[in-house]
Amino acid sequence: MKEASNALHSDELSKLLQTIDLIYVYFASYSQRQPSGSPPDVSSLNRSTTSAFFVLFTLEPLYRSIIVTVVPLMALERFGSAKGVSIFFFVLGVLGVGMSLAVPWLVRHLSRRGTFWLGVGAGVASMLLFVHNELWSFCAGMALHLFAASCIDVTLNLYWMEHVRRQDFGRVEPVRMFFLAFSWSLGPFLGVYLRNTIDPAAPFLVGTLVIILLGGFFLYRSLSESPAITRKRAPITNPFHYLPRFFSQPRLTLVYLLSGMRAGWWNMYFIYVPIFCVTAGLGEAMGGALVSIAVSFVMMTPLMRGTLQRYGIRRVLWVGYAGAGSVTIFIGAFIGMPDLAVVLILAAALFAMLTDSVGNTLFYRAVRSWERSAMATVFMSYRPISALAFPGVYSGVLAIFPLPAVFILTGAGMLATSLMTRFIPARMR
Repeated sequence: MKEASNALHSDELSKLLQTIDLIYVYFASYSQRQPSGSPPDVSSLNRSTTSAFFVLFTLEPLYRSIIVTVVPLMALERFGSAKGVSIFFFVLGVLGVGMSLAVPWLVRHLSRRGTFWLGVGAGVASMLLFVHNELWSFCAGMALHLFAASCIDVTLNLYWMEHVRRQDFGRVEPVRMFFLAFSWSLGPFLGVYLRNTIDPAAPFLVGTLVIILLGGFFLYRSLSESPAITRKRAPITNPFHYLPRFFSQPRLTLVYLLSGMRAGWWNMYFIYVPIFCVTAGLGEAMGGALVSIAVSFVMMTPLMRGTLQRYGIRRVLWVGYAGAGSVTIFIGAFIGMPDLAVVLILAAALFAMLTDSVGNTLFYRAVRSWERSAMATVFMSYRPISALAFPGVYSGVLAIFPLPAVFILTGAGMLATSLMTRFIPARMR
């Protein structure tokens, strides 16, 4: 009986992996179709391994996104104003930067596998602290959540870069972005829905389940046991050692600034769009829905492959940054008209999707292959740095100006960034 049960379990897992493989092949083929309509040869990729990554890149952002709208709303309830929320996220940003810089040290001493499991444990603990629903547990939960996200995100990306060949990044990155976007489009609204209709603790209990599933699937696939990866694994050193070398390379500096502004715009969106919805009387559910709908646009990125090939990365990025910047300024100008502001918010998100369609392809093309792992530790810091810098600026702005200033300032930053796209080297376009 036990053997039959194990066989059934194995069969179900096999069917699941086969389904994922089919999804992967479809999107990889679709994103790579030639003008003739015939799909490309994807046999050079290990579909089983690649599909495993797509499961991991679905579960990991779902764990984070399910609370991404809930946390700003909880912070607004506790601190009473957008300025208070900004200060809270600024402090979190400081912690986030420190934690992200500590990850390479952890990888060196605990291994990638050990760092990943440390992140999983911290993630479970953070969700349980949120459930406690006290001010101290709320703050401690956010700190542990940031630590968990840094550990898991860095280690998964290191595995990803070493399993996928450099020449394959261009065609599999849009597919990876699709699975990331799927979770990010589902999580924000789901979190608010669970909080408002079931129980305030429900988003965190579901988040606990998701991160346990993430750890279980990682254990099942045993990515760290791959002999090929073990042979070419290089030690990860302190990112401070590579800061001068990283920023002495103009192409890497440019990619860092472009990615940082993109992340900053989404950081603004995740925090202040829900706050706008609550203060404008549209309700928490509308805030969650706007975040989910906006991120769902990023699911269109696999379909952007033909557009990128036809117009080039530089032109697509220019349109994305310039369009998102212009419309975001209009959001601030017309924020007193909530219905119009909602339309503009979605329009801005649609333009921002263009900046995400490239993913991290520019970094993969800019970095030298022998420096990829080392430089990745520096490059990945653009996320916590953005999470630190933008709320810090916003807290100062909101001390003087009302909420619309946040949208106007962010829009101006995106417009300035659009001018930087002209410096993308021809070989990276």
